[in-house]
Amino acid sequence: MTILKRDYGLDVSYYVVWLGVEKAKAVINENHLLSFDQLRWYLATVMRYNLGSYVNIDYHASSQQFCRFFVSFVVCIFWYNSCRPLLFFDGTFLKGKYKSQLLATMAKDGNNGLFLVTFAIVDSETTTNWLWFLHKLGKVINGKRQITFISNRNLGLLEAMSKVFPSAHQGYYLQHLKNNLRDRIKGIDNAFRDRLVSSLGDYAYEPTMVGFYEKLEKLKEEEWGMRYGEMTSNAAESFNNWIKETRNLPITQMVDTIHTQLMRQMSARRNQANKWNELICPTFETMLLDSFNDNRSWQVSKANEDVFEVHSIPSVMVDIARCTCSCFKWQINGFPCNHVVIGI
Repeated sequence: MTILKRDYGLDVSYYVVWLGVEKAKAVINENHLLSFDQLRWYLATVMRYNLGSYVNIDYHASSQQFCRFFVSFVVCIFWYNSCRPLLFFDGTFLKGKYKSQLLATMAKDGNNGLFLVTFAIVDSETTTNWLWFLHKLGKVINGKRQITFISNRNLGLLEAMSKVFPSAHQGYYLQHLKNNLRDRIKGIDNAFRDRLVSSLGDYAYEPTMVGFYEKLEKLKEEEWGMRYGEMTSNAAESFNNWIKETRNLPITQMVDTIHTQLMRQMSARRNQANKWNELICPTFETMLLDSFNDNRSWQVSKANEDVFEVHSIPSVMVDIARCTCSCFKWQINGFPCNHVVIGI
């Protein structure tokens, strides 16, 4: 409005300017309403030319109006089997004319790169929508692996998860647990509350049971699952930022733009991988070398072909055959700790 007044001498209302912006968006990105109808064509095209992909549209039975849309491209399905069996869940608001939410599952590849597995557009994060989403997810992921799902404890997701994947392990973002604790203990001294919240992080990262009980004597034991040291929601938040501008587009254009971004990401990573000369991905190769160089002064006693005592402070036992270390970091992170590297 200010620019129109200053540069063109036009004194127009907010409503008129808003209409002009909406018309301009429709010309550039096409009509939001028409875009929902285009999803039928988009589904048929993907299923025909991108063989192995899984796409599903759900309509209301009576009105036949759009309800939900799920998509997992074949490249995402195929390469997820090479990622860790760890999935991050999150939902983010879309900013188009028709308000809805985008649900997504993210994984991490061998080099710690973020990897989109599936996503869906729904009207809100309800239990019904999460149930539908998880049922569709079950059609594309490998059910033979024990998967750990990590989320922000959304009530709808928690309820749906126990019904669709009752045997799966569940983990929660540490920051959300801290926020929940902070909300539960309102009314006490701020300094004391902050100290309690901060100490929760110490408990979460403590690798041994002995150390944990030294810090927190009373805690109910719970099956946490294999989460490879992941405590944050960075994977999900990075995806939300990755599609920041895309969320403004009409639904079909948004889905296809995410598909295009995926292709560019895959191409860039393929070009990088072609330059790798080692068996281990560069991120973890660097970690191995750093572990060896920083701790090579440790002495090692050999018990047998597989078991070693590493004389660090304190000394620990490493069992190469069983992939265990008495510091427990190998078991938690799924990657050799400093003691294991020196033992090997």
